[in-house]
Amino acid sequence: MNANVLDKLKILAESAKYDVSCASSGASRSARKGGVGSASGWGICHSFSEDGRCISLLKIMLTNHCIYDCAYYVNRRSNDLPRATLAVSELVELTIEFYRRNYIEGLFLSSGVVRNPDYTMERLVRVVKDLRQIHRFNGYIHLKSIPGASRELVNEAGLYADRLSVNIEIPNEKSLKLLALEKDFQSVYKPMSYIQ
Repeated sequence: MNANVLDKLKILAESAKYDVSCASSGASRSARKGGVGSASGWGICHSFSEDGRCISLLKIMLTNHCIYDCAYYVNRRSNDLPRATLAVSELVELTIEFYRRNYIEGLFLSSGVVRNPDYTMERLVRVVKDLRQIHRFNGYIHLKSIPGASRELVNEAGLYADRLSVNIEIPNEKSLKLLALEKDFQSVYKPMSYIQ
């Protein structure tokens, strides 16, 4: 893995850890002399399959840049933190390489919003579509839908992801307006009906 992608991986795995939809992440237990295994690693989280097995996922963001300045979001536009963006091809290759090395059994993918929701969602769809159709990746994929993305893109994502979800960012419109002036309540809730 080249140093540039490794640097992006560190940043984007760190940014992804705040999404609580994955059962666990952020363990820092490293290999010890005389021991076997290591829990330290960027972006590896654990979730559970339908049959109860614990599976390892690469938990990462496509980008932690975001056009929005939501007060509750660590990757908000005004937060001073390292930023990175993976090209679709870089993320696909990273996932395949981690899978081949038996580090992971699947992918948990989310993203900050760049340009607009449809542009971002289209890039996420390209990642999962390339994994499935070009690389014949049969591992588990959990994809976070982008609030405000079109029904067509959310439907297409559903063709390739095992699970689609959306963050319910704020429980009511009044609270959303206090903490995320640039978002509207319907853009957060509509994707849930598309996914359903």
